[in-house]
Amino acid sequence: MSDQQIQRVKVRQLTRVGLWSTDVVTQARFYCQVLGLDLRATSEVVTNHDPDIVEANMFLGLGEEQHCLGLYNDTRPTTGNGRNSVRYTSLRHLTFEVDTAAELAALAARFKLSDVEFTLGTGDGAFDMNNSLWFKDPDGNSIEIAVAPEDLLLSPATVAPPRGRRSVPRPYGVQHIALYTPRLDTMVEFYTEALGFDISDWLLRERAWLRCNHNHHTMLFIQGEPGVDHVSYNVADGAELLLWADYLSKYQVPILWGPGRHGAGNDLFLRFADPEGMHIELSAEMQQYYDQDVTIPPRLWHTRAMALNLWGTMPSWLREEAQV
Repeated sequence: MSDQQIQRVKVRQLTRVGLWSTDVVTQARFYCQVLGLDLRATSEVVTNHDPDIVEANMFLGLGEEQHCLGLYNDTRPTTGNGRNSVRYTSLRHLTFEVDTAAELAALAARFKLSDVEFTLGTGDGAFDMNNSLWFKDPDGNSIEIAVAPEDLLLSPATVAPPRGRRSVPRPYGVQHIALYTPRLDTMVEFYTEALGFDISDWLLRERAWLRCNHNHHTMLFIQGEPGVDHVSYNVADGAELLLWADYLSKYQVPILWGPGRHGAGNDLFLRFADPEGMHIELSAEMQQYYDQDVTIPPRLWHTRAMALNLWGTMPSWLREEAQV
């Protein structure tokens, strides 16, 4: 394996998000009934429809993918005591994919050269028994790197979804995740150097948008205490986003932010929350990068409000401690 192969390999996309949950059944029911995900399997039994299995981890998917969301029964001890007890971050792990086993081996070689500790293990669900790389990023988040199934090399995350209205709205796949980090520069350096991400935009010392495929960003890092800001799913276009606004009202799910248009990424969006308060974003028409062999310097945003919403509306719950 040449040094060039080792240095050029990069992850291709974010395919799965694993979240801790204190009520897996309620969470799974919400994601199936409201967001339109299908229950693919549980840690107890493989099934297509019945989420009422107590204390089981559940794996949900969209389209032909194995699964894009894992809900894991949270048995971790709390920190603190009494009324001040809190749990750690709700993120259990993230799964990224490379195209081939050779690329996975090249990534492992790069980790060895960079002294990144990793282990080989099986996938994160009841589906894939192939080897994956598992390691921790600088914030201690668990990261899995897997090989894309041969029959799913064209993924909804990197291919534009088909046009046309559907009677029941449904996202096409996980698009990106936004994480808070107390070490923004270190995390950006790690994901660019170790995993091959490129920087699309910066918001001074507060935020960085990173891409690994055509999409403007797959990762968004925000200066702050560790945690998940939101998980974003891809929808077709602005018209479908408006359908979602009506659809969410049917289930009495309040919209927390949007519809709006992000400055960084130029995508249309709206934001709501699942039963445990995890923010979900639906995103349409994100800026695309097709000239991957050209060095494109990241844009630097100086105005927070414009970077986050070109249409001007900012929610009251948006964290103020990172104000620039």
